[in-house]
Amino acid sequence: MKKFKLYGTIINLFILFSCSLPSYAQEQTILEKIEETGLLEVGIREDAVPFGYRDINGNLEGLCLDFIAILREKLKQKLNKQVIAIKLYKSTLFNRFELVSDRIVDLECGPNTIRELPEYQIQFSSPFFLTGTQLLVSTEKAKKINPNGSLENVNIGVLRNTSNEQLMMEKYPLANLVQFQGVTGRYRGIQAVRGGKIDAFASDGILLVGEALIQNIGLGSDYTLVPKNPIDCEEYGLILPDKDPQWLSFINSVIRTSPIRTIYADWFEEIAPQIEAIQSFCEGNENLGEGELEGKNT
Repeated sequence: MKKFKLYGTIINLFILFSCSLPSYAQEQTILEKIEETGLLEVGIREDAVPFGYRDINGNLEGLCLDFIAILREKLKQKLNKQVIAIKLYKSTLFNRFELVSDRIVDLECGPNTIRELPEYQIQFSSPFFLTGTQLLVSTEKAKKINPNGSLENVNIGVLRNTSNEQLMMEKYPLANLVQFQGVTGRYRGIQAVRGGKIDAFASDGILLVGEALIQNIGLGSDYTLVPKNPIDCEEYGLILPDKDPQWLSFINSVIRTSPIRTIYADWFEEIAPQIEAIQSFCEGNENLGEGELEGKNT
């Protein structure tokens, strides 16, 4: 997997594990705030390969870091500023919406399913990735685990309070769900599959592939993803503060630029065929997952 290169003096990365700083005035737009302070504040995950994660040496890596670097350059051009610093906050499954809703960060980058969340003062960017729920299983058990059936008495690991857990509960009520949580939840769940403690682990396909690469799991040989096409389809978007159309428009314009397509090619070169296959499948089944995704928490 591509290594994230430190940007040295070009980008100042401050990883903040405390989110107690005061938020900016609601009437000030994000672009106005950045122009005034010269600071872009971003939430990023540490448990979501390849979007944001810690490598074996504890270094923060991920596609989102490359995206932020490009966003910084676009902001410098738009605001005519020579220096814009970046401050990173650790986001998780449980604090990511609050970070944005409370205006602690200007955006959160990670595997966030686009949907309506009226309890938070947020909005989502245009989609930047498409994926869906699959099961990681050993090749030996793959023939016995049929997602088209009931999966009765199959032990399936899930991350607590995620869309994957909700989907498994609704679609396979006879399965035995085993909850994992925390930053290392997905890692421990996959380890449980490898150790034979559970039969499968359910998550978004791209996150399973990313974790498999990090853990040196032989997908296609010892382990596989089932079904071949995802059980549901989900679009990821950046989380942004609501009622700021100028910031939304700017972020969407950056998502569509050629540098962003280049970093996608760099990160997903090894699995491009699988990604294209899933995209084709989901585009051909536009109604798949509609209604199921409302209120989910990927």
